[in-house]
Amino acid sequence: MLSSEPGGIEFLDLSVRYVDRAADALDGIREKIGEGEAVAIAGPSGCGKTTLCLTLAGFVPSMIPARVSGDVTLGGISIFASPPESLARRVGLVQQDPDAQICTLGVWQEVAFGPENLGLPAGEVRARVERALEATGIGALRDRKTTTLSGGEKQRLAIASILAMEPSILLFDEPTSNLDPRGVADLLALLRGWKERGEKTLVVVEHRVDALRALSPRLLLLDRGCLVERYPARERIDYARLGLRGEWSRLRSKAEGDRDLLAMDGLSFGYGSPLLEDVSLSIRSGEVLAVIGPNGGGKTTLLRLLAGLETPDAGRVDRRSDARVGFVFQHPHHQIFERTVRQEMELGHSGPASAIPDELRAARLTELEGAAPLSLSLGEQRRLTVATALARRPNLLLLDEPFIGQDRRNVLWIVDRLQGVAADGGGVALVTHDIALAAAIADRILYLDRATWRLGEPEDVFAWLRATGDPAFTPEAAA
Repeated sequence: MLSSEPGGIEFLDLSVRYVDRAADALDGIREKIGEGEAVAIAGPSGCGKTTLCLTLAGFVPSMIPARVSGDVTLGGISIFASPPESLARRVGLVQQDPDAQICTLGVWQEVAFGPENLGLPAGEVRARVERALEATGIGALRDRKTTTLSGGEKQRLAIASILAMEPSILLFDEPTSNLDPRGVADLLALLRGWKERGEKTLVVVEHRVDALRALSPRLLLLDRGCLVERYPARERIDYARLGLRGEWSRLRSKAEGDRDLLAMDGLSFGYGSPLLEDVSLSIRSGEVLAVIGPNGGGKTTLLRLLAGLETPDAGRVDRRSDARVGFVFQHPHHQIFERTVRQEMELGHSGPASAIPDELRAARLTELEGAAPLSLSLGEQRRLTVATALARRPNLLLLDEPFIGQDRRNVLWIVDRLQGVAADGGGVALVTHDIALAAAIADRILYLDRATWRLGEPEDVFAWLRATGDPAFTPEAAA
């Protein structure tokens, strides 16, 4: 199907350059996406995937300043000539960072916000909200405040708020990044149903392309703003060869340690109601501990307790007196403070300033040294926050979803740095929804689902999950 059809998309030599950058974010993109088609877009971090979505959704250049040449048409009509309200009815964008999209204080109100702004009758607004809450599995959260949601719950909410608008074209920018394996399966079932019925045109940006196998999308590969490869739907692809996040071989490189850097004993905590109950664990020198489990299960809260950012209701957390804690928040913008990338690296840097260029180069941020950190892509922001945490030379490193927005090469860079901390006698604890990657790198795994928890060697924890009838969080289920 070609772009002459109502839901067809055509990129006509589209180029985009942000006003503070020396190179094009997109360079001469030419492509057609048919009505009802499902397309996955992949490529290295910072290659232009998000810019493509932001432009198609009308955010660039109307709200995000940039020099744009070429055109994008929907059914033969230029999006740059379309009024914003008309484009909003046809194109919905679920952004990388749900916090950047949520604009109200209540879950129900957030889902209703879009339909209300379309001027729909109150009865139609209510019906759309209920359908969207049901489709995304967050009906039980309808009365919650948005500020109390976990990252995965916020991602489901962001999806629901766009579904309630009922656009014919849906753009998803890394929709699986904050979702647990059950959430990913639910989302793919929803997308697959739309594809089979031809109801919506789907464009999905993903680093974990293997997670989209069930959708069988056509694959477009970007690199440095250019469309470099096209792969037909259902073609068997070696994702690792393309630098994408496919299968992982064993990456564990344990350095033996003889001490606990941190010990948690009988810890309980809740936000008004119980969340964690009687949790006991240690982080040992020389190890990488991975924390997995469902959205809202307490993983981020656990890290905050380990770091001393929350006070337990019962029990205790003991950190060695010489512990130097490095913390990477789930959302990068929560720990970015300075005006430029260079200044951000200098803030709290414990080594010589002469080392900063090498550290930026290792994180593939050299060309962005003078850029505003919040103007970076989510993947670039994540590498910056990892680099700044490492620059403080921690011996106890706590990371919440460190692999969000990262291609295979950058994942391996982060893994190498984590193992370097462990090899020097430090300890690492990280939260991730990438179960296959957790199995490849972790010395021990903690499965956490509120009051239910299990700690042990990866094989033992996965065997326990299979035996309890909950295999969704095992590597084979994620494959």
